[in-house]
Parts: sequence; structure tokens; C-alpha cells
Amino acid sequence: MTFTPAEREAIVSHSAALGLSADEYIRQTAADRALAWQRERETFHAMALRRGCTADELVQRGTLTDSSR
Repeated sequence: MTFTPAEREAIVSHSAALGLSADEYIRQTAADRALAWQRERETFHAMALRRGCTADELVQRGTLTDSSR
């Protein structure tokens, strides 16, 4: 995996502040984000199932009916 110099500097700085190696920091961060995405996806599927539609339909309905924007 290749990072820009600015990304690499931020990763090294933050991982050091947390007392982690850069590799461990990257692993933990990637795993946390992937698990959060998975939980969000499962939540959307459960909501859609309760409403009798697919997750895509649920999102489309929200987009089509959201008048707050």
C-alpha cells in the first residue's frame, strides 16, 4: 500500500501518539472502518426487511422523499 508523504507523516505521528506501530495502527483503523460499514449495512438491511423492501429501495425512498435539503 502506498501513501503520500503527508499521509505517511500523519499515520506515523498519530500511531506514535497512541503507542502503536504504523502497521498496527493501519490494521486497527482499517478493521474498525470495515466493521462499522458492515454494522451500518446490516442495520439498513434489517430496517428494509421490517418495511418490506430492499436496502436500495429504502435508500432511494429516503432520497426521493427527503425535503430537508
